[in-house]
Amino acid sequence: MRSSFFYCCLCFLFIYTCVTVSPVWAQTVVQGKIVSKETKQPIAGATVSAVGSKQATSANQLGEFRLPVDTSCKELEIRAMGHKTLRTPIPANREAMTIQLSPNAETIEEISINHRNKEKYSNKNNPAVELIDLVIRHKSKNRLSGKDSLSFEQYDKLKFGFIDPKISKRKGMLGLNFIFQNVDSVSYPDKKLLSLYLEESNAKVYGKKNPSKFKKVVYSNRKTEFDKRYINNPNIQQFMNFIFQQVDVYDESIFLLNRQFLSPIADNGKIFYKYYIQDTIFNEEGYFIRLNFQPRNKTDLLFKGTLEISMDGSYAVKKASLRVDKESNLNWVKDGEIGFHYLKNKDGVMLLDSTRTFMVFSVRKGETIFADRISINSNYDLQSEFPKGVFEGAPIEYATNADQAQPRRPIPLNNAEQMTYTNTERLNNNPTFKTLLAVGYLVSQGYYSLGAFELGPLEYVYSRNNIEGNRFRLGGRTTQALTDKAFVEGYVAYGMDDARVKYFLRTAVSLNGESIVTFPAHYIEGSIQNDIMEPGQQIGFLKGDSFFRSIRKNRPTKWFDTRAYQVQHVYEFGNHISITTGLTHAERQTIGDLRLISSGNPDQLLTDIVSNEAHIDLRWAPFEKFFYRNLTRKTVIEKHPVFNLVYTKSLSGFWNTTYNYDKISLSASKRLFLNQLGYADVRVVGGKIWGTLPYTMLELPNVKQKDDRHRIDFDMMNPMEFVADEYVKLGFTHQMQGFLFNKIPLIKKLNLREIWGAQMFYGKLSDRNNPYLSDDVVHFDTNSDGEILTHVLQTEPYWEGTVGIDNILRVLRVEYVKRFNYKTLPNVPKDRFRLSINISF
Repeated sequence: MRSSFFYCCLCFLFIYTCVTVSPVWAQTVVQGKIVSKETKQPIAGATVSAVGSKQATSANQLGEFRLPVDTSCKELEIRAMGHKTLRTPIPANREAMTIQLSPNAETIEEISINHRNKEKYSNKNNPAVELIDLVIRHKSKNRLSGKDSLSFEQYDKLKFGFIDPKISKRKGMLGLNFIFQNVDSVSYPDKKLLSLYLEESNAKVYGKKNPSKFKKVVYSNRKTEFDKRYINNPNIQQFMNFIFQQVDVYDESIFLLNRQFLSPIADNGKIFYKYYIQDTIFNEEGYFIRLNFQPRNKTDLLFKGTLEISMDGSYAVKKASLRVDKESNLNWVKDGEIGFHYLKNKDGVMLLDSTRTFMVFSVRKGETIFADRISINSNYDLQSEFPKGVFEGAPIEYATNADQAQPRRPIPLNNAEQMTYTNTERLNNNPTFKTLLAVGYLVSQGYYSLGAFELGPLEYVYSRNNIEGNRFRLGGRTTQALTDKAFVEGYVAYGMDDARVKYFLRTAVSLNGESIVTFPAHYIEGSIQNDIMEPGQQIGFLKGDSFFRSIRKNRPTKWFDTRAYQVQHVYEFGNHISITTGLTHAERQTIGDLRLISSGNPDQLLTDIVSNEAHIDLRWAPFEKFFYRNLTRKTVIEKHPVFNLVYTKSLSGFWNTTYNYDKISLSASKRLFLNQLGYADVRVVGGKIWGTLPYTMLELPNVKQKDDRHRIDFDMMNPMEFVADEYVKLGFTHQMQGFLFNKIPLIKKLNLREIWGAQMFYGKLSDRNNPYLSDDVVHFDTNSDGEILTHVLQTEPYWEGTVGIDNILRVLRVEYVKRFNYKTLPNVPKDRFRLSINISF
């Protein structure tokens, strides 16, 4: 028995010895010192790795290292920031090595971790700034858009709701108690989240560098949806994805909350940020330096946080944490952070692995709202060819069955997140919640929903003008509850002074079996209108006669009694080119004190004008996105331009056409994002009119037209004040987002924002249309004092400018508007102040 026990012990000892000792028998130790070939100084932190294995170490402050390696290993690789990577054979005698590294052209003199409070900050001789320079120099290679070609899978989750909601203890609570059973205490440390909106999607993303192209195909999309009568769910989706866009730390500016925050690795980042080396990191992924950054001015739209930078020669970002400073010139933002995480692929390329944006908004004392977005990228492919035709169509496309497909989740939803979908359905069936939605919709949108039809808008119910006196109007439109493949809107109006009924009706029908509003659309529409309208005004549901317009000083006083008919065909292509063709018939009669006296015969009065026009409108809006409101939509203003080319031809001899003419106009609009200087909107419109026409059919720049992307308002110009048949208009508005006020002590605490802009009109009137030179047109009309109301521009263009302060008490905007020239004309406004409500982040 004893011998058996002794035999077992010997066997156990032998096995243990083989397992634990034999690897040591196959290893040896390599040691030495790493110095600069140029200065002979030790290089602290240099990475020493055995080629062909995972064994690695780093040099200490004296440049010394000690690395156990397998006896089969024959070569070492040494890397150090600012030096060329070196491979050197391991000496056979295993003596201590002295390895000299050559500096490269991108050398950082030294690395030191300073306590920034102890010394004055300077960019000069600052190793942190030198490191940022290297990151900036290499970012074109490291960013995703810098890859020759790539594709990857993307999972995206976006949610918002309340933080630490106050749960009412009152019984009943109007039947909404169940909401508070859905509190999430897992997703974010020390916070309880009550989600009211949740959206998930899976997509395949493709990118190409030369030529630059991008495509995202969403094949799975699930989101909470509220009552369609009051809330356009695609609009919520578009709005949330707009203000919380997917971003990259390598972007010059990071778009957040409709604002541009300068990236800490932007080309001009050193002007706005301070940088400090915080720590060095050695792990199985390599050698990294953790760098801290903070804004020089905390009120500017800048971040504070940390970067982890790879020191393998690529100077790629491994991790980034970007926090919104509480003192930033933002409204209602209590806290915010964007986190980026990158992973190396098998070829050593750092690729974006995940992004998380978490924002906290303070609505009022004790109530906060959160927004949380997580994006996870996987299955990167930098080698394979793209599928044929993958970049055709819109940059972002949804598969036909995306709403029915179940999301593929790399991270599962917790119980509270799962219940968000169920609770939304219960909310939609709750009577109290329905009432809240109806009231909110009336106040915010101006419409009262009746289900398949809604009444409004509220601001057009009452207005006043010199012809109708008090005007009352009842209007409305159909909704998606009836159908989204057809649309009807209209109004009936009555003026107390002229005792006449006016009306408008427009209908549109889809031709492709899809929604008439969802891009790309294809539909035909027809309109009929009988109403009083300003000279030069186009047919439309909202023609500018709202309550607010009727109380302005320079409101219109000259009118046509107009009967108009229009039919249009709209065809939109997936590349955001659209073609609109149409025919318009209009009969106009002068009413009130509008007088059109022949320039060739003072006894002849023109009272009727009949026109028949055919037009074609070519529109190109690359990468255009939309906000939806029931069966209407509005362009999301981003950096991409919008162009329109419109040609109009008079159908001479058809349906009692009075005049023969041709018109052409070209319009362009673009928003310029200027980093820390905010953003500017530029609009340019030019055109020419051929034919001999009364001035009311020429270009009248201050006539209220439809609300389009290219509209330019001249606040200091009277209606019909100038006329031209060859013209150019320019509008420029710059919102500086507090760039100047942020630099003024005490003032910067008010979060005020600067606004300035200018509008220009320049036009010529040909001799054939000038009543002072031609007998074939009509004289310009006069006011009650006999003063001429309409004028021809001289050699200089008309100018007016605006300067103002925005974000007063977070909601008010005050502007001073001044007219710069043509101030000697009769009864023209010189300047004025205007006050408006403007709510933004």
